[in-house]
Amino acid sequence: MNNFGRAVLAVGLSAVMTFTGPEYFFQSGIEPVSVYAAEEKAVQSKIAGDNSAEGESTTEVTTEKKEESTTATESQESQTSSERDTSSGNKEHSQTEHTTEGTKRNTSGTSGNTDQAEDTTKETAAASGIVCWGDDLINGEESATYSYMAVLQKLLTDNGYNLPVINKTLQGGGTLSMMKMAGVSDETLQGYITKHQQAANGAQLNVTETGIRDLTEEQTTTNDTDCIPVIFMGYYGGWNHDPAELGEQQEEILNTFPDKSRFIVVGTRPMDSSVSSETLDQVLSQKWGEHYISLANVTAQPSATYEAQQAMAEAVLQKLQELNYISKG
Repeated sequence: MNNFGRAVLAVGLSAVMTFTGPEYFFQSGIEPVSVYAAEEKAVQSKIAGDNSAEGESTTEVTTEKKEESTTATESQESQTSSERDTSSGNKEHSQTEHTTEGTKRNTSGTSGNTDQAEDTTKETAAASGIVCWGDDLINGEESATYSYMAVLQKLLTDNGYNLPVINKTLQGGGTLSMMKMAGVSDETLQGYITKHQQAANGAQLNVTETGIRDLTEEQTTTNDTDCIPVIFMGYYGGWNHDPAELGEQQEEILNTFPDKSRFIVVGTRPMDSSVSSETLDQVLSQKWGEHYISLANVTAQPSATYEAQQAMAEAVLQKLQELNYISKG
């Protein structure tokens, strides 16, 4: 593909990613949110900087791994979490300066839902806080007041819990970027990208299905390993419209925590409505059991509204209490 073709592709991606649906706006009177902008910028930068004949990829993942990716895809899907731990320790990363701290997490795999359920009954050290991973649906300055993270912090304080809420979300980000931020290996990320490209069979993909945004050192620094993770991701795509894959990606982030017994997963249908709430909840509730919260069961309001974020924060607090994850004092 020549440079002119790549420019046309970039313009096409930009046009596809412009949305006008009601959930992509703030409250009335505010300008619409630019969704996927960072991922799209990463893709365009990749196209502009690649003058080789093989520069077809639209990701920030290293091109040295592309020759490995096709044959690695099938084994990638069946690879256990413990194999990911070994792999992540041996593979070089294309963004070493961004991910050095993130990959220091304990990435050993979980033992399955049965072991997780048993682990929750064991005595563990008190958590130092709550960390929110994934989507922030209230973009801009309003997030500091109306996002579920901000509301959750207020609820914890008002109810006598001395626990900080750490924000590890990405506004308008896809799940590939979120995994990168958590320190998931480039090999694993490339496996998902290759899988998405093969499934598309030449069709145009949303930028979040292959694009990974550039991340700052602050974003990739690990400061939450002794916190309880709340994982809420998938609204902007990156999981090939497959709830089972979304569950795998959520687990990739969970596996970066040393304590995998205490966590909460929240699910909501994606922005493009390519998967229904019922289908998503059926898969994720079966995978995560008592750890799962369906946002559709909590509120009838669109997930990007202030009302839904308030309801979500209340549901997370209730779940933290039900699972005996937090205590006062």
